Formats: sequence, structure tokens, C-alpha cells
Amino acid sequence: MNDSGSFILGVLRDVLTSAAVILAAWGALGGATNALTTRMRLRDAIRHILLGGIIAAGMGSLSMAIVARWLDLPPETVAAGGAAGSAAYLVGVFGPAFIEVALARLRGKGGKDDA
Repeated sequence: MNDSGSFILGVLRDVLTSAAVILAAWGALGGATNALTTRMRLRDAIRHILLGGIIAAGMGSLSMAIVARWLDLPPETVAAGGAAGSAAYLVGVFGPAFIEVALARLRGKGGKDDA
């Protein structure tokens, strides 16, 4: 029983320290910031938090390359390990809103010709 308990603890430790989970946590915090600053309903806030985490984890290290390009940062910043959390946070803040705007345009709502 002791071996299976230490195995489970080892697996949990590895999962909690994985890069994807850390990026997802930062993205979820970004989604929470977005939800708090725009004063949305609880249902929409939960959706933004979940989307922020999923988008940040799914983009992985690509998010840093996109943020560096967007902010016109030097190419060396892409390789900076500590900046990954910052990039995941920004992706969590802006990612859900970006997806909502893109989906609205695809559905024909909110386009330039709508009056």
C-alpha cells in the first residue's frame, strides 16, 4: 500500500509542476482579471476563467512568441523562461474576448456592415 501511495503522490507532484498546468493557472488568472474588470455575470465569468486557462495551456510557449511580436519586444524575450507566466496571463486576459469577437464575425453579428 505504501508503494502505491508514494506512486500517486509522485504522479500528482509531476502533474502539478508540469508547464501546461502552470500556464493554465496563469491563463485562468488572466481570465478572472478580464471577468472582474468587465463586471460580467457569474456564468460568463466562469466561462472566461475556464477559457483563459484552456487557451493559455493550449498555446504553450507559442503565447510568448505572439506576445513578444505584439508588444514589439526583442526576439531574446521569447526564450526567457520567467516570461512564460506573463504571456499566459495576457493570453488568458485577451484570448476569450478575441475568440468571442471572431465567432461573432463568423456568425455575422458585429461585423462592419451591421448597423
